Amino acid sequence: METKNITSKILPVSAILVYLFLWLPTIVLVVLSFSNNKFGIKWEGFTLRWYADIINNVGIRNALKMSLTVALVTVVLSTIIGTLTAYGLYKYKFHGKKFLRTSILLPITVPYVVTGGALLVFFTRVVNIPLGYPSIIIAHVTFSAPLATFVVLGRMGRIDWTLEEASADLGANVLTTWRKVTLPVLLPAIIASAALIFPWSFDDFTITYFVCGIGTTTLPIYVFSQLRYGATSVINTIGTIFVVLPVIGLLLMNLLQKKKVS
Repeated sequence: METKNITSKILPVSAILVYLFLWLPTIVLVVLSFSNNKFGIKWEGFTLRWYADIINNVGIRNALKMSLTVALVTVVLSTIIGTLTAYGLYKYKFHGKKFLRTSILLPITVPYVVTGGALLVFFTRVVNIPLGYPSIIIAHVTFSAPLATFVVLGRMGRIDWTLEEASADLGANVLTTWRKVTLPVLLPAIIASAALIFPWSFDDFTITYFVCGIGTTTLPIYVFSQLRYGATSVINTIGTIFVVLPVIGLLLMNLLQKKKVS
């Protein structure tokens, strides 16, 4: 009994210490983003000047614009390709289906350095695609579409497919059935795929670094290029923004789910 009481006290404390250790670098980053020290490495008084510098920094604005553009295009293309691929894999029988389903995992499981190097050689030596927006978007779709495929496949396993048969019995054609029956029941999985793909594409550095070319800089590459010349408070500020925004998004999603339940 005493051992059980001791364990019940130690486990919560251990969990708090582990989470504190994991979050401590992030907490330090957030705190130093408000420091007046221009290098962002020690506390020298509270200031918001670095957040103003982000707004006025043309390089950051351009990098942010490119990252958002690439991520949004990647989300649209990847969810469309992933949804259609998942539907075909689930509904139709053909030779090599199991092999194809397994091979779709390769872009996710292969190390990003290998994928980035392979895509660079493919773009420059095989198909001659110029490095820039096209190569980055193709590369991001390559590793994002499989994620959408398996998220939608998971949803398909829980769908009552007699709804499609009922739609056909009532005279609806294939396109109408897909638009009014299949797509609505798959919509939660499609939204979940988009929610996963967007930050995955937006935050990618390794593959993008290989295929970006000259003159196309996403935000992660911009941050890396600035860190090569030493730490700055602007980098801390960028990191803080991309810590706070996902937390706010998660809190809003949690609030909306509670409202739906109630």
